Amino acid sequence: MKPSTKPVIVKIGGSALAGGALEDLSSLLLANDAPIPVALVHGGGAQLTQMLAALGIPTEFREGLRVTNKEAMAVAEMVFAGQVNKSLVRQLRAMDVPAVGISGTDGPTLCIEPMSGLGRVGRVTHVEPYLIQTLWASGFVPAIAPVGWGPEGAYNVNADSAAAALAVGLGAGHLFFLTDVDGLLDGEEAIPALSPGECEKYVEKGLAVGGMVPKLRAAAEAARHGVDARIVNGNKQGSLVRAIAGEAIGTLISEGVAA
Repeated sequence: MKPSTKPVIVKIGGSALAGGALEDLSSLLLANDAPIPVALVHGGGAQLTQMLAALGIPTEFREGLRVTNKEAMAVAEMVFAGQVNKSLVRQLRAMDVPAVGISGTDGPTLCIEPMSGLGRVGRVTHVEPYLIQTLWASGFVPAIAPVGWGPEGAYNVNADSAAAALAVGLGAGHLFFLTDVDGLLDGEEAIPALSPGECEKYVEKGLAVGGMVPKLRAAAEAARHGVDARIVNGNKQGSLVRAIAGEAIGTLISEGVAA
């Protein structure tokens, strides 16, 4: 069953942003007597690093991606689909949001291909929408852990990329990346809008650093496939409602922006 209103996909960090933009979800679900289908995609890299360290498993990154062998993947699935996912669901339930926690292996929803040299790390090649659409039809909000299904079972997936793939695969009307700043900053001001082709220039200039880089690249990928993406401050309540209402907050990445 396809939703009658275009869905909203929201990417958040591994810790729920209680008191911030996530508190907008209840009003979105009741907007104009026509609930907006919403799905959340969460990360959890910091929690995974802590758990790996506690178990004596080394952490290695290559070009910003975590090298994930079979042993580390077992821990990643436990942390992402277990600890982080269920904690987020409980926090959403406390906000009266009817959340259900799943991972991309359920269904499976996120079908991936392995990335060379990184072990159990993959990129999404196909989104199977049926499970999420079924949850939406029943009034639930899926909270999705970034674990995908591949040739050898479960694979670690970058959460920003997973959110972009889901937005495209589910025909979303909006893709939001919630972060702790007001968008992609140039000095102290957020850059209001970018075309997908401009995003990599800001990475090369050094204005996009750290966790902003994968967000910007994922946003550009979604925009190239027709889904406008926006990077907004998730610590500010009202951000999602205002953005969906058409206010120019945060940084918009869209094919409709003149380069």
